[in-house]
Amino acid sequence: MASLLLVLVSIMKKHLLALILLTPLTATASGLHLSPEVKIGPYLGAGIQVGMTDVLDLDAVFFSYNRTAYQSSVYDEAIDSFRIGGQKMLGASKTHGFQAEVGYAKYDGTKDLFSPTRYKADGISIGGAYVFQATENLALRGGVDFNLFGWGNTHIPYDISPTFNLGVILNL
Repeated sequence: MASLLLVLVSIMKKHLLALILLTPLTATASGLHLSPEVKIGPYLGAGIQVGMTDVLDLDAVFFSYNRTAYQSSVYDEAIDSFRIGGQKMLGASKTHGFQAEVGYAKYDGTKDLFSPTRYKADGISIGGAYVFQATENLALRGGVDFNLFGWGNTHIPYDISPTFNLGVILNL
């Protein structure tokens, strides 16, 4: 499992931008999907989605980057997540919809109680969100993300990091 995850991480790092730039999806895309977000939970942070609208029978296909962090007198931790996702609006009016994302996460954390202990780990990142289309070009979204790491490889309890997110979607 760990070796498969490392291979996926390596492929995504090296080839994601090239895949996005070289895919013929842009020929059928009708616009730009841009969505900043705020992350709330045990780890606080922000993120952004950048992609194309009306691609592959989806309302949007996007790349997502998020950074969350936790700092205290003992802990200094950060999680970076990189995901690919899609958005599908439902019904005739297409007012309500959902997003689903999958990718990988990188953890870097230090615990300094008596002597510093540092962990670095790679893991899986998944997310989902409800989307409300307020106008043709503006939507609101709220969802949850989970970053899952190998057991005992982080300072995070149970090696799972959930965060709630709130964002605005701009279809340009």
